[in-house]
Amino acid sequence: MSRVKSRKIESRLAQFSLLLSNLYWIIPSSLIAAIIVAIVTGEQISLNYRLGWLGGFVLILVVRVLLLFYWLRQPTTSKTLPSRINLATFFSSLTGCFFGLIGYFAISLDSPVVSLMFIMLYTGMVATATATISYMVPMYLLYVIPLMLPIGIHLLTFKTENTSWLGALVPFFLIVCFFSSRSIRASTLRSIDLRFENVELLEDLKQQHEIAEIALAREEKANQAKTRFLAAASHDLRQPLHSLRLFTATLEMQTRNSQHKTLVNQIDSSAKTLEELFNSLLDISKLDAGTVSANKRHIVLASLLSQIEIDFKAVAEEKNLAFSCRLDNAVVLTDPLLFERLIRNLVGNAIRYTNKGSVDITTSARDGRIWVSVKDTGMGIASTDHVKIFEEFVQLDNQQRDRDRGIGLGLSIVKRLGDILDVDLQLSSTLGQGATFSVGVLEGDESQCHDNQIHEQPVSDHVASLFILVVDDEEEVCRAIEGLLQTWGCIVMCATSGDAAIEQLHEIGDTPDLIISDYRLRDGETGGHAITNIRKATGNDIPAIILTGDIAPDRLQEIETLGFPLLHKPCEPDALRQLITNQTMPIEQVAFH
Repeated sequence: MSRVKSRKIESRLAQFSLLLSNLYWIIPSSLIAAIIVAIVTGEQISLNYRLGWLGGFVLILVVRVLLLFYWLRQPTTSKTLPSRINLATFFSSLTGCFFGLIGYFAISLDSPVVSLMFIMLYTGMVATATATISYMVPMYLLYVIPLMLPIGIHLLTFKTENTSWLGALVPFFLIVCFFSSRSIRASTLRSIDLRFENVELLEDLKQQHEIAEIALAREEKANQAKTRFLAAASHDLRQPLHSLRLFTATLEMQTRNSQHKTLVNQIDSSAKTLEELFNSLLDISKLDAGTVSANKRHIVLASLLSQIEIDFKAVAEEKNLAFSCRLDNAVVLTDPLLFERLIRNLVGNAIRYTNKGSVDITTSARDGRIWVSVKDTGMGIASTDHVKIFEEFVQLDNQQRDRDRGIGLGLSIVKRLGDILDVDLQLSSTLGQGATFSVGVLEGDESQCHDNQIHEQPVSDHVASLFILVVDDEEEVCRAIEGLLQTWGCIVMCATSGDAAIEQLHEIGDTPDLIISDYRLRDGETGGHAITNIRKATGNDIPAIILTGDIAPDRLQEIETLGFPLLHKPCEPDALRQLITNQTMPIEQVAFH
């Protein structure tokens, strides 16, 4: 067998192995989604039909679980691989058909909230499939098409202006997702290829020590591939997640029924959990890109960290943990926002890995520094792992990758923040006896403390009646932002490019109060170009905000040089509203951050 053919077979085996590892959480997630669907369709579909549908769906999942366990016990070979991929594709497609079938009957003009929930749920499922199985193209297409197409067909049958265009967008959405998945698919396959290349290099190194430098170069390529994969996956998935957060915020303000409001809050809570994972990746990218710098000032430590006790006490109580925060009135010299984030990561990590006992925050002074210590009674850390835990994606005692324990970036972020702030970071821990993280920060000068307020003030109604121009080439994102801004009382105009915006502004003969622009637009245009051209065309220095889903370090550096305020997708609606206020309100009235 030729080496090329052998590599191809190994690559397919690796893809199938990756699929099996993903099925560990895809199957239970599908079951949860099916139960939710069966419950919320109570008004549209009879109980007998729902029970029959759910029973058939559970039967499919049982078969998939049995196949999964069999495939794990009996290793996949080149001979069994085609039949196993065909079986996996068949049951994946069958799952999509089941969801599409009930989705068709659940969409109704009489239940707009349930219909909107289904659309958001199913688009989220397509986005998840894009990230997890798009590298197996037939399986991906045979899952997402029967999942979404029945909804689009049903929407077209309503023959109303508001639903017909929405139904026509369904195939467009599937096409966009397919082409957006190309970068994820390419990065995944390239990462698999690089893994085999590295294995071959390591085997050669046992015989030839001289090629060590080549192996290091290949390893660097693998790291770059990982970075590109994270950046591509994050950008492609942050777009629909950003729209989802804005849609749910808009829906929450328009929903009066308490039951529906609870459902909306549950959807938003799930989106926030996914957002937290993306934000961790974003933090790492921003720190690596060098776009974060320390703005140190003198501040009272108790004032700086007072909000931490309020925010984490309830979290600790949910786990039946004792929580105390004993802070003195020492003055420190540091960047208040970055230092608070560092301590928050340590406290959150301590609570996450402590199942009984307590978490305590204390302060002390020694060696010209004020030390903030976070002590827990958790599982502890072996001395051999004291350095390792500050590396990316490292999680001790979490082989099952429990998402409740994060993704292993918290302490890596702490290490990077500590380097930027020039603080001393110490760890004292023994396996099974808890851990104490101590951070030493320089003492400050009390006479130079001017304003210790670092938390945002309540947002006023200043944004009402503002004329806001939104520039984004993603129609779904435009609709989401437009809907949210309109609920705040804003007048909104959307455009897909800078030239389109200029043309529309000339037609109406007006100038916007604010521009909100995506960074990456079509045909190589950037948000910076669009804003600059609009300002020139109108002859006004219009305030502007950049929205982006990018986390790649080089792209973040590009945006940093523009000097515009920046929000990352998905953004919190409150954060967007606060930034709009800051950009459009007279400077003497803007709340200090």
